[in-house]
Amino acid sequence: MRDGAEFFLKPSSPVQRQYEALRAYVVEGLRAQEVADRYGYSPGTIHALGRDLRAGKLEFFIERKPGPAKAPKRDAIRERVSYLRKQNYSIYDIQRVLRAEGVQVSHVVINQILSEEGFSRLPRRCEDERPPLRPDPSVVADVRQFDPEAFAGSETRAGGLFVFLPAIIDWDLPGWIRGAGLPGSKMIPALSSILSMLSLKLTGKERLSHVMDVWADPGFSLFAGLNALPKTTAISTYSYRVSRDMVASLLEGYLGSLTRSGMLPGESFNLDFHPIPHRGREAVLEKHYISQRSRSERAVLAFLVQDSGSRALCYANATVRKEEAKEEVLSFVEFWRETRGEKPPHLVFDSRLTTYDILDRLDKMGILFVTLRQRGPAMMRAISQLPVSAWKKCQLKGVSRLYRHVRFTESMVPLKHVGRKMRQIAVSGLGHDETTLFITNDMDAKPQALIERYAHRMLIENSIAENIDFFHINTLSSAIAIQVDLDLMLSLIANALYRNLARRLVGFEFAQPKQIFRRFLSTPAEIRIADNEVRVRLRRRAHHPILIASGVLEDTPSIPWWGGLRLRLEII
Repeated sequence: MRDGAEFFLKPSSPVQRQYEALRAYVVEGLRAQEVADRYGYSPGTIHALGRDLRAGKLEFFIERKPGPAKAPKRDAIRERVSYLRKQNYSIYDIQRVLRAEGVQVSHVVINQILSEEGFSRLPRRCEDERPPLRPDPSVVADVRQFDPEAFAGSETRAGGLFVFLPAIIDWDLPGWIRGAGLPGSKMIPALSSILSMLSLKLTGKERLSHVMDVWADPGFSLFAGLNALPKTTAISTYSYRVSRDMVASLLEGYLGSLTRSGMLPGESFNLDFHPIPHRGREAVLEKHYISQRSRSERAVLAFLVQDSGSRALCYANATVRKEEAKEEVLSFVEFWRETRGEKPPHLVFDSRLTTYDILDRLDKMGILFVTLRQRGPAMMRAISQLPVSAWKKCQLKGVSRLYRHVRFTESMVPLKHVGRKMRQIAVSGLGHDETTLFITNDMDAKPQALIERYAHRMLIENSIAENIDFFHINTLSSAIAIQVDLDLMLSLIANALYRNLARRLVGFEFAQPKQIFRRFLSTPAEIRIADNEVRVRLRRRAHHPILIASGVLEDTPSIPWWGGLRLRLEII
């Protein structure tokens, strides 16, 4: 052997060692054991390497094509990216600033530039530790400086936000706000304040203070009819000036518009209380039972009513005191009578929503109801002693198949403070350990229909859950109930807008807002202005053919706060 043979007999890299072992085994014809001993493998590994070589799975000499010596796009923004990082901007902050300056670049390229320039990763920071993304700190929200032409050629991350504008115009949201007498100023009118807050709800922002995350996005400003969105303080404290009477007036306008659009059949309603927990320590709030935590905590008690036909929330009140809670159902009845000119025909709620004397008043009003009855030991003993012949079987429809086959027995029972006997239906087999007791004043409906109707009451619990999930109603906006009341009203409007859109999307009629936003609306868009139109050109997504087929994009309403310019939605 000549000098340098060690390079081949004792390879330094794993790839070279495989190559030399295979060459000795295949070309020189050495036995697998001998090759294994020479290169530190097992005989089985040598056989496996030979098999992979014959199958074409091994490559040792890969020809690499040289790339360009320079990256023109990266080099052009290198100095700007370095400057922004020195200002403590994150990768995504830098990407947003460059996009606002008309430079489209991915976060991967920005990360490569920062690595090449020797910048280390930023530590995790709280929201108030981040530098504000303000192209011009001197800019303040002022409707008098609003000019739609200034938004021409800009790009927004919230392109899907404009899909809701036709419904907002059709429902006459500006008319609701005028009728409610909501406060405003010369710089920020009431309509712009409400649209600013509503835009955050529609895009799933957790808190009003997160307006600074989108402050530099022109789409949000154009949506609200302002030159720039209001700052955190202005938008967060707006509700201090709003009273419960104003919110109730908003509810009337909201209810009337949903009725005209066919979203409120008004045949039956699901009622429930939802405590919105406060996570602070010094709030002067009453304690309410929080089912998610299985304990009582300080919370704002919200009363919610859902139309069972459309699943839209049609009434809310977050100013309910504990001593007034039992009569809140009567407040809803009166509100519905004044707004619709008739009493709600049918109510469904659980046993803790109100008291027996309120049930008596509902019965005397001619309002049908279905509710649960609290189970006492003596009552349950009497039911357990009923003969087998007293029970009937039935098969439910539209409920979980695990609890579709149930047994029931019915009777007429007296209730304290109720003027006449009520119909009681005892049901077993619904998935509970003990028999469930239903109380109703509906003497004509079949037991199966009543049981199924109460089983469908879970729809309001699902609706509350989706409002918590996407509209963040559990993220308490304030320890002052009236502020929470306005925030809850905005959640109702946002939820109804999503419900209105969903019923036009084939296959997504009952999809949650979070799903609709992610599949259809979470997309950037270009803003162009021509021929008295604001053209919002949405980036195409996989589910957009369904959106196109729905006809939503064909609406071209005239937007009053844009000076009468029409909106045209396009997908590119």
